[in-house]
Amino acid sequence: MRVGTADLLFKELSNDVDECYKTAAELGFNAIDLGCHEWSVRQIFKGEMFGHFDKSLEELRAYYQPSIDAAAKYGITFHQMHAPFPTEMNGKPEMNAYIHMTFEKCVHICKMVGAKYIAVHGVDIGPHSTNEQDFEHNFKVFASYIPVLKEEGVMMCIENTYSDFQGRDNCFCCSNAEFLVRLVEALNREAGEECFGTCYDVGHANITGKDQFQEILAHGKHLKILHLHDTDGIVDTHLIPYTARYLDRQGTDWEGVFKALAILDFEGSLNFESDGGVHGFPEELRRDALRLNAAVGWYFAKRIEAYKKEYHKA
Repeated sequence: MRVGTADLLFKELSNDVDECYKTAAELGFNAIDLGCHEWSVRQIFKGEMFGHFDKSLEELRAYYQPSIDAAAKYGITFHQMHAPFPTEMNGKPEMNAYIHMTFEKCVHICKMVGAKYIAVHGVDIGPHSTNEQDFEHNFKVFASYIPVLKEEGVMMCIENTYSDFQGRDNCFCCSNAEFLVRLVEALNREAGEECFGTCYDVGHANITGKDQFQEILAHGKHLKILHLHDTDGIVDTHLIPYTARYLDRQGTDWEGVFKALAILDFEGSLNFESDGGVHGFPEELRRDALRLNAAVGWYFAKRIEAYKKEYHKA
């Protein structure tokens, strides 16, 4: 099993690419979740349709090659990638065309760096839509990526997410395992092969009131990648696990997470999205915070393997 986190957290420690991956390995990580920080959510919401992803594929390969080389040098794999957010902007066709171009570039980058999976957010078409309206819209959006996914052999993993409704984080269609499984199965039938899977975000499940154990099991064989982080159960705070503890209980049911992953015999990367927790420390302590996060990851791996022995006795 591999333990990983976002590349940006190491880039914040050093401007030198080789040093970034050396640091990741020294702190205990052997996998990287490649982010698309070069075109941020803030730019998307501001309507800025320009930048990094306007580069040609040749230019993008040259941009990522130093990271590919450094990762190989230090025994780190690019297990997964995260596309920009959001996946679509309601009522903005020009922006959506640019997002689509960007996502296709991301799929090509995924193949370049040797990653198998790319995480994307489901589309929230707004309040008071029916499940069927949500399903039809999401199916149409994601089916448009089938040609590039088949071309590159990359799997698009739709993440359980949440919506912003009346000032709070709220459950919507793509928060629910049953909806995501139905969507992924329909998309794979359309593709004629397995081009889609799911990404399970523990923090998103926590703030939308899910039973971690049951929800992970409901993803079943479609669960390919993880976003692991703690929250207070209210806001998507992206904390290091075990740091959202209340006086008498944990913020997240981690044992439920371990047991469910063990039952599914999950073999992927234990990928942490704990940037909020790391950034909560002063700059001088962030290296130590990352080291702690890696140690938590290897503890997770040990707990999951122990449960696997219990659940999969010969």
